[in-house]
Amino acid sequence: MPLVRDLLVVLAGGRSSRFGRDKACEPFGSRREPLALRVLRRLAPLAATRVLVRAAPLADLPTDVVAFADPLPGSGPAQALVAAFAAHPAARWFVAPCDLPWLDVAAYRLLQSAMGSAPVAVARSERGVEPLVSMWTPRAAAALADRLHARPGLALHEFLDEIGAAFVDGLRPSCFVNVNTPADFAVACGAVEEE
Repeated sequence: MPLVRDLLVVLAGGRSSRFGRDKACEPFGSRREPLALRVLRRLAPLAATRVLVRAAPLADLPTDVVAFADPLPGSGPAQALVAAFAAHPAARWFVAPCDLPWLDVAAYRLLQSAMGSAPVAVARSERGVEPLVSMWTPRAAAALADRLHARPGLALHEFLDEIGAAFVDGLRPSCFVNVNTPADFAVACGAVEEE
């Protein structure tokens, strides 16, 4: 039976070492909502099911969000994606990091329209490829699992080149305002007018 549903997978399993505390929980914007919850809310229209990949529990997680434990916290996004894809099968997965507070549905609609027959569509910013702003098919998920099993240290950038990903330009620069440090957080807070 073919899968008909899409899933949103938000990754919040990093160590936040440059931030100095758990950035996924950092209150952001006028709503003062944790970064991870903000991304889950802003991207909710993409999929009926939302999955948060995280090692530790997150307070006030909406009841319709599935919490999925990162099996190897701090070991990189590739292994977290493989585990999440296997645990939550889908027709396709929209992947987002928890630290891009201005990422929006329009970015993923652009990925979707540019994907064509590619197994995965990935955003590209002025910084280069943004592998965690991406849309994955089951074919890409299976290939990533196989290649990661064969080469445990495989970087997502390398995999995306190998599989023939569609690299998509043209997303709004504000989508990529990233929160890695407290200084980045201050920039992100003033990057775009509040909703």
